Amino acid sequence: MVRRVLLLMLLFSADALSDVQHWQLWKQHDGASVYYKKHDNGIFEVQAEITVEGVTANDFMTLLSDTDSAPLWIDNVTHVKVLERLSPSETIVHTEFDSPWPLADRDMVSYSCYQQLNDTQTKLTIAAKTGEFAKRQAVIRITDLKAHWLLTQHSSEGQSLLTITYEIYANPGGAIPYWLSNKVGLKSAMHNLLALKLRLINKTYQTNQQVSQVGNCSHANKQ
Repeated sequence: MVRRVLLLMLLFSADALSDVQHWQLWKQHDGASVYYKKHDNGIFEVQAEITVEGVTANDFMTLLSDTDSAPLWIDNVTHVKVLERLSPSETIVHTEFDSPWPLADRDMVSYSCYQQLNDTQTKLTIAAKTGEFAKRQAVIRITDLKAHWLLTQHSSEGQSLLTITYEIYANPGGAIPYWLSNKVGLKSAMHNLLALKLRLINKTYQTNQQVSQVGNCSHANKQ
């Protein structure tokens, strides 16, 4: 009986280790780390993380709500607009992307929800939403997207710290080779985190926007 229990423990430990090792480090730079794992279809799921001193989760959400400044720090984004606020914690957002020539530009309509996980963590979950907002001709709509921002508030030696973890899987659609979209996704994740850090530290964002508040994802099942 004891041997059986030990064997099961070893098997579970091996499974857990396998899951951890599934993420592969792509690059670390200036405090930012970017990882990836390859799906069966060849598309990379990307995870990026950075810690910023002296800011809070509310600072991050305030920056994110400043949609006019989004093209200034989010790579390849040309336009972001909140289409509808379903509740204080839920929004429908339209985003446009500038693809490198000769690829067609992309856009997406997404549903997002901001939730409190525990005393120190909040999470903004994002998923593609179909059937909303007319698409411009020659623009490819991204319809396969799952992403989230995990915000962890902590401190070290009396200094307030915010660890920001971003995870995204997106199928760009259309005739684009995955090796190219994967490369762009990794570089964009690194660029976005470093630009995000600078804007948070320097507070270069508008604070008069409507900021999402933690709440329930009551409209999630309707997407």
